[in-house]
Amino acid sequence: MTDVPPPDNPERAQATSPVGIPRIGVTPLVNKTAPTDHDPAASATTRSLTLLVDAPERRLRRAEDLLDLAIAALILAFMVILAAYAHATTTGVTLDVQNALAVVLRRVLVFPLQAVEGLITFTVPVVVIMHHLLRRAWYTAGEALLAGAGGFILAWLCLHALDAWGPPILASGLTVTASGAARVGISTVFATLGGLLTGAGERRSSPVIRHTWTAVWIVVGLAVLRSAITLPGAVISILLGRLPGLAVRYAFGVDDTRAQGIALVRALRRAGIDAVRVVRMDRAPAARAWTVETRAPLGYTERVRETPLTAPAELDDAAPSDGSAADAGPQAAPAPQVGAPVPAEDPSTIRPADDVDLDAILSEASSAALAEGRLSIHRMYAVWDSTGVRHDVTVLDADRQVAGFLSTLWDRVRVKGLSPERDLSVRSAAEHAALMTLEAGRAGVRTPSLVGLAEAEESVLLVTDHVSGARALADLDEVDDAVLTDLWDQISRAHTAGLAHREIDSSTVVIDDTGAVWLLGWDSGETISSELSRRVDLAQVLALTASLTDVHRAIAAASRSLSTQQLASIAPMLQRVVLPAATREAMGRRGKVLQELRDALVDLTPTAHAEPAKLARFSPRTVIMAIVGLVALWTLLARLNIEQITDAVAGANVWWMLGALVFSLATYVGAGLTLVAFSPVRLPLWKSTEVHLASSVVALVAPAGVGGAAINLRFLSRRGVPTALGVATVALVQVVQFVITVVLLIIVAATTGQSTSLTLPSGWVLVIAVALVAVVATALFIPKVRSWVWEKIEPTYRQVWPRLVWVMSNPGRLALGVGGAVLLSVSYILSFGASLWAFGHTLSFSVLAITYLAANTVGSVVPSPGGIGPVELALTAGLVTAGVPNGVALSTAIVYRLVTFWIPIPVGWLSLHRLQKHGDL
Repeated sequence: MTDVPPPDNPERAQATSPVGIPRIGVTPLVNKTAPTDHDPAASATTRSLTLLVDAPERRLRRAEDLLDLAIAALILAFMVILAAYAHATTTGVTLDVQNALAVVLRRVLVFPLQAVEGLITFTVPVVVIMHHLLRRAWYTAGEALLAGAGGFILAWLCLHALDAWGPPILASGLTVTASGAARVGISTVFATLGGLLTGAGERRSSPVIRHTWTAVWIVVGLAVLRSAITLPGAVISILLGRLPGLAVRYAFGVDDTRAQGIALVRALRRAGIDAVRVVRMDRAPAARAWTVETRAPLGYTERVRETPLTAPAELDDAAPSDGSAADAGPQAAPAPQVGAPVPAEDPSTIRPADDVDLDAILSEASSAALAEGRLSIHRMYAVWDSTGVRHDVTVLDADRQVAGFLSTLWDRVRVKGLSPERDLSVRSAAEHAALMTLEAGRAGVRTPSLVGLAEAEESVLLVTDHVSGARALADLDEVDDAVLTDLWDQISRAHTAGLAHREIDSSTVVIDDTGAVWLLGWDSGETISSELSRRVDLAQVLALTASLTDVHRAIAAASRSLSTQQLASIAPMLQRVVLPAATREAMGRRGKVLQELRDALVDLTPTAHAEPAKLARFSPRTVIMAIVGLVALWTLLARLNIEQITDAVAGANVWWMLGALVFSLATYVGAGLTLVAFSPVRLPLWKSTEVHLASSVVALVAPAGVGGAAINLRFLSRRGVPTALGVATVALVQVVQFVITVVLLIIVAATTGQSTSLTLPSGWVLVIAVALVAVVATALFIPKVRSWVWEKIEPTYRQVWPRLVWVMSNPGRLALGVGGAVLLSVSYILSFGASLWAFGHTLSFSVLAITYLAANTVGSVVPSPGGIGPVELALTAGLVTAGVPNGVALSTAIVYRLVTFWIPIPVGWLSLHRLQKHGDL
């Protein structure tokens, strides 16, 4: 065998075997304290000193605990209802569980089962409390004890409340028989354990908590198996402990496990940032300064752990960063040998830095334009790396992600099709934000570039470039046309690439030191956006620019960048529900900006829709009124005699019911006559009647009157009527129908001398009437009240008045329209009367008319879909007030709603499809 010549490069000799095969796990010796150009990763293990300015750690109140508390309360209510009203089912489930063991086997194992239960019940609290005491978590141990005591007290109170005041149906559903004695199956022991473990922390926070929860559920299962407690009672007991446990956690807070201190600095290094200074951008009142020393590697660096073929070479110890041995400190440690096991944690220390000018550092890092409006969602830091370059770091925390998820969930329920998909996972949210940022940059939108991401504890960091000299759009002394044009250009680039921002306000639009516009905050955006989302973007930009300049300049800037079709699509989106909170607040100080923008768009683009799109499913007022209506209906039904209703329905006259249906169909003819009379174009009566019949389907999902108006507007639009003129026509029809209803009510009351069969003292009637007149008159003398009233009626007045003048100049059309409205109201009254006559009861026409008109008007005030619920309640209450028995009154209301609302729906559905097929809708 020939000798192998010595290698020219001694380092290569160490990295290879004698035959030239690379040695696995062996790398050339490199002095890590002297990084070179050809070895950029050499500084990965050098000691790093970072100045950190942040708020100190504190106990955290998490929205997640509040959400869990609400969910636990809902589940508890469901289990109580299940135990009360599904007693047979829950008993069967419990028996099924118990039958998992044979009767003989249960008798044999009853003593061992009790022994295991007792042992676990005694051991779990001791293990949990000792675990926290050994970790010196005194606060958490105290919370656990307090939560356990709260669970015991709550379960004890529930037991005594059920014994004293509980309904028999609920008590029977929870009663168990043990040792020959019946008792309510709610366990104070289980409630105490549930509260103790809930107060001690989450399952994911510690293996001890996870294993003790498993042990408790084993005990619960064993108790159900030996018939010591029912299955619903066991679940209710645990939930009774969860409630005070979650309440204690939210009230006193939990340990802050977000990325802070050393974890924050190490995460920045993992994201590729060799941070020299990390400063909180918001001025935290208790901000302090620390020095963090760490040897964490830069980037996602993995070290070789394989066993080398030969003995590993030892590396030189890492020298201090400045070359002085004295600087190394007690934390300086030699670098690990190549191929040797790598420690799980690099030595890191954090100590207070009291010799820095804290105010100056915070002042340099603060940037209102970058942080304003976003700190309620994320934490933000200014970071300077070792080369002096500044970066901005957004920290997404799990607790704030839950709060954002709840807000998004509420928006998804309240608004149709506008809320973004948001996960509870903070990692998913960070990945979505990173994707949106990268896509926006690819589309040419001016947005800070993404530098790196990292995950630490319950947080995810997004590192982006810093926008130099950033100023908020609202902070400019004057927003010139170049800035407005640049803003519209950035939005157009995003939309061309299919992106939608969805949260454009004063906090997401900034200007750099060169005057260029930047778009921030893409977290809620869409990469594959819908047309609706892009229209919302346009509406948000237009509203923002109008609130900062004026309506005319905002419209002019938009018209320079958008097409006529795009401008026309903005008007229906201009409503407060789609605007961010900051824009709504700014526009609130400017008065009727939205209405002025809509009017300007309609003047500029005649094809624009002046009527706002129906985006909100309901408003807070709708919820309140619906709850009031449901409570009133429940109260009324609870007082009714079911037997009386059954007898009344059994003896009803079918022919009068058919008559009620005929009168109901006549109402559609009356509505068709009114639309034909007031339409600016010629309409066939049959087609107009069929359109109103088709609107009965839309009434299922829209408040009373709204669905019919939308169908009529669509019908007029398909007939060539401009949108603005069609809106005015539909509004005129609704106003005339309302006026006719009020006039009929006044005429009937005046001609009969009575309003109902009620006999109230005339003095009280006079006092109430005078008081109402005085209140209205006094209110109208207040300028703000007059302005508010005029603001509400002004849009309708502007739409209706020109059409009303046109109709007044055509007496024939006016008579036809009024006649149709009268036919509509009279047919409804006759249908209501026929429904009453079907049950053998009669009222005079005047009392019947007043009862129907007043009750239907009151019921329609609650904007529930189709008036379902409130209308039936009001009609029933009106008939009862007029002297009709309760059972007959409710039966009459049900039959009336059946023939006027429910029966026309199938025919209306066929009409709707037929009209759509022929292009009429």
